[in-house]
Amino acid sequence: MPGKRLDEEERQLIAQFLWDGLGYSEIGRRLQRPASTIQREVARNGGHNSYRPGAAHRAASERAMRRMPAVDDLDVDEEAYSFDRSPAQVQEFHLRLVAVFRQTGLTRTAARILAEIFMTDRGSLSATELVLRLSVSPGTVSRSTAYLQELDLLHAERDGKRMRYFLGDDLWYRAWLSSAQRNSIWAQTGLDGAEIFGLGTPVGARLKDMGQFFAFVVVDMEATRDKWLDFFEKKKRARGETTADA
Repeated sequence: MPGKRLDEEERQLIAQFLWDGLGYSEIGRRLQRPASTIQREVARNGGHNSYRPGAAHRAASERAMRRMPAVDDLDVDEEAYSFDRSPAQVQEFHLRLVAVFRQTGLTRTAARILAEIFMTDRGSLSATELVLRLSVSPGTVSRSTAYLQELDLLHAERDGKRMRYFLGDDLWYRAWLSSAQRNSIWAQTGLDGAEIFGLGTPVGARLKDMGQFFAFVVVDMEATRDKWLDFFEKKKRARGETTADA
C-alpha cells in the first residue's frame, strides 16, 4: 500500500473517519497509510471540516493526468464516433453498457474499463489510454484490470513498454459460465437443505422447489453451452479458412 496513490474508496473512508472524529494517526492505521499522508491529503483539499472526497479525487486525477505523457496515437472522440456513428447514441449506449456490466456485480471502474475496450474497433486499450479515458490513477487501472483478468474477462499483452488489454473472444461464454456455476450452487444448496429440514416439512418443500428449479436451469444452460461451443468452433475454423485463402 505505501507508495501508491490514494484511490476513491480510500478518500471516501477518510471523509467518514473524519466525520466520526478520528485523528490522522488512527485513520492512517486503519488504511495502512502514514499519518502524514492523511494529513497532507486533508490539508490540500479543504481541511478537516471541509474535506470532500469526490472533489479531492477529481483534483488528484487531474494532477495525475497532467503528469501523464500525451497519447499521440489515439483520438478518443474520433475513434468512438467514426463510421458515421451518432455521438448522442454512442454516449447513451456507453452509459447503458456500463450499467449492464455493473448489474453483473462488477465494480464501477471495472465495468467502465470493459465498456471502453468493448467500444473500440481495435478491441484493446493500453493502460495509459485507460487512465486518460477514465480520468483515474494508474494504480486504479492496475487494480481493476488485475481483477478483470482474475475473472478471465480480460487478457494482457506487452506492447513495447506498455501493457495492452484485450477482450477474450469467449468473453460472453466465460460470463455465462460464472452464472451457471452460481446456479449449480443454488441447486445443490436447496436440495441439501431439503434433506436437512425434511422433505415433508414446509421449509424442506420450499428448499426442494428451489433446488429443483435451479437444477432444471443448469440442465438447460448446459445444453445451450454445448450448442454454442459447437457453433463457436465452426465459426473459428471458418475464420481460419478465410484467412488462409486470403
